[in-house]
Amino acid sequence: MFRAGAVFLVLWSHAGPLLPDTWPNVLSANWFRPGFWGVTIFFAISGFLIIGQLLDVVMDRRQETIKVFVLRRWFRTVPTYWILLGLFSCTGFVIWFGWRSLLLNALFIQGPMIGIPVLLPVSWSLVIEEWSYLLYAVFAALLLFCRRRYQLPRSLMERSFLVLLLFLPCLSGALRWSVMDQGASVQMIKQGLFSQIDALSYGGLLAWWMRRSPENFDRLARSGNVVLPILIIVICGVSTSVPDLFRNVLDPLPEASRLWVAFGFYPTVGFLASALIVSSWKFRYSFLPVSMRRAFRELSRCSYSVYLLHMPLASLLMQFNMPIVLRLITYFLGSIGIGSLCWQCLERPFMRLRTKVC
Repeated sequence: MFRAGAVFLVLWSHAGPLLPDTWPNVLSANWFRPGFWGVTIFFAISGFLIIGQLLDVVMDRRQETIKVFVLRRWFRTVPTYWILLGLFSCTGFVIWFGWRSLLLNALFIQGPMIGIPVLLPVSWSLVIEEWSYLLYAVFAALLLFCRRRYQLPRSLMERSFLVLLLFLPCLSGALRWSVMDQGASVQMIKQGLFSQIDALSYGGLLAWWMRRSPENFDRLARSGNVVLPILIIVICGVSTSVPDLFRNVLDPLPEASRLWVAFGFYPTVGFLASALIVSSWKFRYSFLPVSMRRAFRELSRCSYSVYLLHMPLASLLMQFNMPIVLRLITYFLGSIGIGSLCWQCLERPFMRLRTKVC
């Protein structure tokens, strides 16, 4: 359910090019940044799920090796991305920068920070997710090795994971400050690996807390009806605190905003995105009107494919002269429809293959 909401926010944000230049910016405001929050929520969800699974592996609550864990994540995301990347490169949907750029994009080595062009517009976020998965998996493998070699108690391993999850946002803030001090553009800050690791880490901290104190987690989840509106108000307020982060992405961030962005803003949004997860924990599809349940279920199921495909579809629709309302309807429904087809034809078969292989 939460994935459906996050991908809808991203769809809403990227509909801007489909509107005429004379229209006011109706898709966002200083207090409403749908694309930014949609991606941040995705990261928090990923941290909650993936780091939670690794914690279960380390604590022997999940009968799975680290190798199998990595393979399962690979089958879930990488093959679909590779196929779409190759398809779009061959058909001219993305600008051709040569075989080297294609290979590096396939290996998730791209982005403005290292000067490698991003072929699929949203794949910068996949770079963050895939390398973060690998980082946490290597750390979990190291803990398991130390347990076998030095007979480490499980409590120490659990606390070690906690220390890592607390340390990485601090390291991320220091690295953000360093690149901003060197005049990095807003785009480099927003799409850098360590800029978004806060939300992943806070999602992991939420998973750690749920396993450590399930009673308190459940108590907070039951108060979601009260907490959720407060969180939304706070999110709107926090969004207004850095208007320079949402203006010209090619400009460096003004010096007056750097300290807050480096050590305050990103940790805060990571924490708020994770808090949204627990405050929405008791929400069920049955709470929605019957007419909306199936649509939200489908959007949640195929959210990854929708995320990969919606911007190429928007670029295609811009080539046609059609009424604005029809263009927007085609964009939203077409993104979900094509995403659902991609899930059926690509994601689902690879998930079945994953079950057989892993």
